[in-house]
Amino acid sequence: MDEEIRRLRADARRLAQGKHRSQVRYPDGFRRAAVTVARRQQRQGESLTRLAQEIGVSEPTLTKWVRPRPRPGLRPVAVMTAPPSEDGGENPVLITASGVRVEGLDRDGLIAVLRALM
Repeated sequence: MDEEIRRLRADARRLAQGKHRSQVRYPDGFRRAAVTVARRQQRQGESLTRLAQEIGVSEPTLTKWVRPRPRPGLRPVAVMTAPPSEDGGENPVLITASGVRVEGLDRDGLIAVLRALM
């Protein structure tokens, strides 16, 4: 086991001390260091399962960290106008691709919601 893995293992033990496995929160610096070591070891033919055991984190956690993150993108939404209200005004409705429905706001309010979602 090389020195960097020993240091990560010691850090992982310190972070997990007195906590349940699901309650451990690893800082970004630790994650970046673990990913760097994991990718280097993978190029040398090492398995992530073995490396996760050596570092002291679960295999699914290390696998998730190593997996490339998808680039954030715009989410498709549809803006439709509902039938006119009783007072004769428009009732714009926002329905996102995931099914979230926003209604009861004026046009400017919906635009603000859309901007906040981006």
